[in-house]
Amino acid sequence: MPETTDTRTTAERTLLIKGATVLTMDPELGDLTTGDILVTGDRITAVGPDLDDRVSADTEVVQARGMIAVPGLIDTHMHAWQTPLKGLYAHGWTGDDYQSQVFYLREHFRPEDIYDATFSGTVQMLDAGVTGVLDFCHNVMSPEGAEAGLRAHRATGQRALFAYGMLGSFGAPPEDHAWRLDHVRRLHEEVNTGGDGLLRVGMALGSIEYGSMDRITKEVALARELGLRMSVHQNPPGQIRALHEAGLLDSDIVPAHANSADDGELALLARCGGGISFTPEGEFGGGRSMTILNRAHRAGASPSLGIDTHARVSIDLFAAMRLTYLLMRNVDATTEREAGRWPLERHPGVPLVQPRDILAYATVNAAAALGLGDDLGRLTPGRLADIVLIDTEPYGVALGDPAAHVVLQTTPRDVDTVVVGGRIRKRDGRLTDLDPTEAGAATRRVRERVFAEAAAHGGPVPDLGPVR
Repeated sequence: MPETTDTRTTAERTLLIKGATVLTMDPELGDLTTGDILVTGDRITAVGPDLDDRVSADTEVVQARGMIAVPGLIDTHMHAWQTPLKGLYAHGWTGDDYQSQVFYLREHFRPEDIYDATFSGTVQMLDAGVTGVLDFCHNVMSPEGAEAGLRAHRATGQRALFAYGMLGSFGAPPEDHAWRLDHVRRLHEEVNTGGDGLLRVGMALGSIEYGSMDRITKEVALARELGLRMSVHQNPPGQIRALHEAGLLDSDIVPAHANSADDGELALLARCGGGISFTPEGEFGGGRSMTILNRAHRAGASPSLGIDTHARVSIDLFAAMRLTYLLMRNVDATTEREAGRWPLERHPGVPLVQPRDILAYATVNAAAALGLGDDLGRLTPGRLADIVLIDTEPYGVALGDPAAHVVLQTTPRDVDTVVVGGRIRKRDGRLTDLDPTEAGAATRRVRERVFAEAAAHGGPVPDLGPVR
């Protein structure tokens, strides 16, 4: 890894991002066509047109003219342990395909595989401007596996909510559930109480269709006793209503997918201040209904976005934003055509969203989903300094709303600078203290170990190809 020579503590560091187009995502502060962001320690302390008089001699300055500053992107549904399985589900079609081609492999992951996979995934996310993640780790097969995932997040320094998977092996005995509950309690004391705030433990509730509401009730009870954020896969219809009827639904549970949710369930979510994490590339590619995006937005069930699995798509939240925008426009257009309103005309509420709304999904809404709505998601004084600078050169910024440039014109290659908690993690297009080649090596190690283990047990093994 590249060495860092900055020996100052976080509290002693000051950073000035100078001359950027600043999208604060704050309706009162608005955008700054040319603005500065001052960071002291891990917090933003000032945002304005010219802050030179606020800095000291040892302030680190990032010249950001020609760049767009946005809050750090947050992925609210990612399975980091599946990072080395990149492309394995490219030809997948059915749920059975996923079980037989991807998910069965979790039984062959050892703690060192969880570490390497999580390390590789978080390095790639930081490189792509994703400063925060809800890592839905439904591959906790032992206490050591969970702890390995946590160590990897500490090593990379991404802001992470490690959602501890409560779903064990199918058909596992009751004691498998008991040790998970005990382990979550212990990790809460170690990580959430004694940590630096970058890494927190949450809970990935067991899927309702594979378990029971009794088990889910025990999980939610413990999470609320400890103040943990939760997420749950919501695939079959009616599960949001089932959580509500069991007295469990609240804003601290983030359903993922929920494509089958009806309008009544969306109203229940909105009433408690909750939202849904959508993974549009996987959901759309998997044939799910995408009208949920528009319906959730209209209902006030705050949408946020995730990649879900690298086994299917790339770690690219810009692509997810772009597809979400186009899907929502297409839903509107389809509704208009079916009502006989063609060619398209504008009228109140149609089209539903603009690119800035989609950027809010990946920043403002996502921060709320992680329970950090007061600390992240906007570039305003007092908030944590998770910041991404997007380089618009050499081809120039798009005309019109700069948020449209971010959502519709940007790729991870355009991410020039990434700041997490006041620390520069990427600058001039290169990670500062993490080596992408190490992430690639970690991916190869997992593939070699896991597929060898799977082959030894008679499982299918993909062709790893000539590249090693």
